[in-house]
Amino acid sequence: MSMHIFNPEHDLAMASDFDNFDAPLSAKEFARDLAYLPIWYAQAHDSVFVKEQDKAWMAGICKNFPKLSTLTISDRFKATDTAAPWGWDKTIRRTFEKNGIVNLPTREDMEWVRRLSHRELSIEAMKHLASLSCGIPLTKPAILLQDTEIEGYIQAVPYAIFKAPWSGSGKGICRSLGWLSENLLNRVKNMAKKHGSVLAEPLYNVVQNFAMEFLCGNGTSSFVGYSWFSTSDNGAYLGNLLATNEHIQTKLNQWITTTNLNKIQESLLEFIDKQVSPHYSGYLGVDMFIYETEQGFAVHPCVEINVRMTMGLVARLFYDAYVEEGKTGVYFVDYYKNSNDLFNNDLEKTEANPLIINNERIQKGYLSLTPISRNTQYRARVEIT
Repeated sequence: MSMHIFNPEHDLAMASDFDNFDAPLSAKEFARDLAYLPIWYAQAHDSVFVKEQDKAWMAGICKNFPKLSTLTISDRFKATDTAAPWGWDKTIRRTFEKNGIVNLPTREDMEWVRRLSHRELSIEAMKHLASLSCGIPLTKPAILLQDTEIEGYIQAVPYAIFKAPWSGSGKGICRSLGWLSENLLNRVKNMAKKHGSVLAEPLYNVVQNFAMEFLCGNGTSSFVGYSWFSTSDNGAYLGNLLATNEHIQTKLNQWITTTNLNKIQESLLEFIDKQVSPHYSGYLGVDMFIYETEQGFAVHPCVEINVRMTMGLVARLFYDAYVEEGKTGVYFVDYYKNSNDLFNNDLEKTEANPLIINNERIQKGYLSLTPISRNTQYRARVEIT
């Protein structure tokens, strides 16, 4: 049995590379408010670590979805647990170790996960994909820059994006919007000095974000499904379309054929089997997007590789397990500065769009996937239409 824990500070901990990384308050609050999220992708008889429990909420969820009754919600770890965090890093490994869990990845394994989580992996994947004939153009791989190379790159590529080697959900990102300012140059140079390099590529006219989700285990990998998602202007994750894989494929077909999507998928599986699966077991997501050029549409088949659980995977697995096939909806992660506003919004949505369930699958309605109290600021919600 696995013990799941939601540690969204993982990307920050990975960047710090400390055994005892102290996450900022916002990350701690996010982890607290969405601590129950793993119940939706945990397997039968697994455990989920929740420090501040809401037993009444969980009882209501189990009434609607009885198969979740096999899960154990605990604020303690057992030595026999198999640890299953949102993402592996030295800090979460140390947390499990301090709490007596013995069946853990080695420190060498953690070094491998950190190496695989570096954005350079996406560059290597792009080189692997470059030989594909996909029917529409593939973008060129990004490049890694040292601090001394940044000014020249901005002069050559005025509209560009710079990313720290370890970052996620819009963090550690800077954009050059056509001019070279001293502030931008200093920010990117400092990022490069701190992390050793930065990833750079042109800004693209993105039409649609999507992802392919995979599972690694026993030295091989398999395709889990598609994620169709949206982000804010600064790249932070907003939410996902909830739909069948076939529905998402059909939507993507307006730009790229299913045959060519399958070519990308097969090539990525080859790359993951060779470069990732020998050193990592668990879920991973490959973010992509369709973008528009003067010549037409093109695809960026590997914006980044998230060697961890992702919100897109939560949406994919939730839909496949808990939504009536053929129905569509949305999965969103919300933040409210005023917790009372979130509390009231939850009540309003519950009343306006009541949940209709048949055989443990949602036909229609609103559901918060995590408890809402007067102190909650973050929410994961689904709305099926």
